[in-house]
Amino acid sequence: MATQPFDGLALLERVDTWPYYQQNPSAYKAWMADYYYFMIQGYPRPFGYMHKSILSGLNLPSAWIINHSERLLTMNHAESFHDRTQIMRATLSQAVKEGAPTSPQKFYNESLRLVSAAGEHVLNLDRSGLDPFGVVSFSAHMIGYVKSGDETRYWVPKRSASKETVPNKLDSTVAGVIRSGETPLDCMVRKIALEASIPKEYIKDHIRSCGTVSYQMAITSKGLPGCQHIISHLYEMEFSPHLVLVPDDEVEKFTLMTLDEVKMALMEGEFVANRALVWLAYFIRHGIMTPENEPNFVQICERLHRKHDLFVVP
Repeated sequence: MATQPFDGLALLERVDTWPYYQQNPSAYKAWMADYYYFMIQGYPRPFGYMHKSILSGLNLPSAWIINHSERLLTMNHAESFHDRTQIMRATLSQAVKEGAPTSPQKFYNESLRLVSAAGEHVLNLDRSGLDPFGVVSFSAHMIGYVKSGDETRYWVPKRSASKETVPNKLDSTVAGVIRSGETPLDCMVRKIALEASIPKEYIKDHIRSCGTVSYQMAITSKGLPGCQHIISHLYEMEFSPHLVLVPDDEVEKFTLMTLDEVKMALMEGEFVANRALVWLAYFIRHGIMTPENEPNFVQICERLHRKHDLFVVP
C-alpha cells in the first residue's frame, strides 16, 4: 500500500474543526444552535460551550438556571470562589454517580483552574468537567529525542489498552493536564517522572520550554459531539542515548522512532489526533517544515495559535 504524502494542513484540519465567526457569521450562528453557553452569575461572558446532547443527559442541582430560548446555562448562587467550586464539584459528582451516556464517567479528584476572560481564577474544576462544560483547558506536552551523529530519533509512547480515552494510540513523549496551583513546568516534571521514570533533577536540567499551541475541537475526548478549547504548553528534551524510559501503567511501551516513521504514523492516524499539532509546531521550530516544502505554511502557523474568544453569538 502506498504511503500517504505528508500533509500538514490535512493533519491540522482533522483537529481544529470549529468554524470561525468572522468568516461566515450566519453559518456560525446556525452552528451554535446546538450549544448552550456556560455562564456564571456576575460574569458577562461565557466560560464554555456545552453541546445540547450533554445537557439533556444531566440532572442539574438547583443552583443552575437553564434558559432554553437563549441557550444559557447559568451557575447561580455563586458569590465566592468557594461557592462556585462547591457547586461545580457537587454537579460533577452527581453526574458521574448517575452515569448518563453523555455525562462524565469518572470523577478524578484532580482540580484544574477555570479562569475568566479577564484572567481571574474563578473556581477549581475537577478534570471530569472539561468535556461536558467545554471550557478552556491547559495542558503541557513534551517531545523527547535522542541524537546519534546526524540522526535524531524520538521517544514515542503507545497508550495502554486500558486508557479511558483513545487507547492504543501513539502520543507525545509525555503529556499532562496542568492542575490548579501548578506551573506548566511543574506539570511536566511530575508527569515525566511518573510516566517515564526519569529523575526530576535530570528533567529540570534538560527540559526546554518552546511556546504553545491552541485550537478548538468540536468533539469530546471520547469523540462525541462537544467542545474542547485547548491551550498546550510545549516542551522538548534531549535524552542521553543510555537513558531508558520505563513506562507506568498508562503506557504500553516507549519506542524510538525516526522522523520519517513519525511523519508516516501521523498521516496514517496512529497518533492521538490532536498530538499532530504538537508535532507540527516542532517541525516548524526545527526547520523541518518550511515555506519552501509546505505550500500551506502560513495558514498552518496561524491556525496553531487560535485565540479562545468565548462570546454569545448576537
